[in-house]
Amino acid sequence: MPVEQATGHPSELLPFIDEDPTCGPPLEVDPLPRERAEALARNLKGISDPTRLQILSVLLAAPEGEACVCDLTPLLGLAQSTVSQHMKMLVDAGLVSRRKRGTWAWYAVTPERRAVLDALIWGDAETAAGNAETPE
Repeated sequence: MPVEQATGHPSELLPFIDEDPTCGPPLEVDPLPRERAEALARNLKGISDPTRLQILSVLLAAPEGEACVCDLTPLLGLAQSTVSQHMKMLVDAGLVSRRKRGTWAWYAVTPERRAVLDALIWGDAETAAGNAETPE
């Protein structure tokens, strides 16, 4: 029995609608694959710090493409332990490689990330677009 008949008063309830008329047809696209999304999130987490962005800029600009923590500490004005912690995060994110040379560790931007980091840090949109088409 309708509410109006039972109570004798008009109903202030909105009528039930099966579908939301404002929503369009279902999207027929696939989301970013989960594995790729997780890898991208690790990369973004790795660079989501001003000090790590500065470190990456130094590594990208270094004449030999690599630097030692002993080179980075005076440039950044940070303690060796702080720089080493940031380097560990960059290595863990897969953005930087680490190579032992004597008692020091030398770091370089991984070749497969170099173009996109160049574009991100220095603003070269053409480099970023070209790298987006390169499969990993």
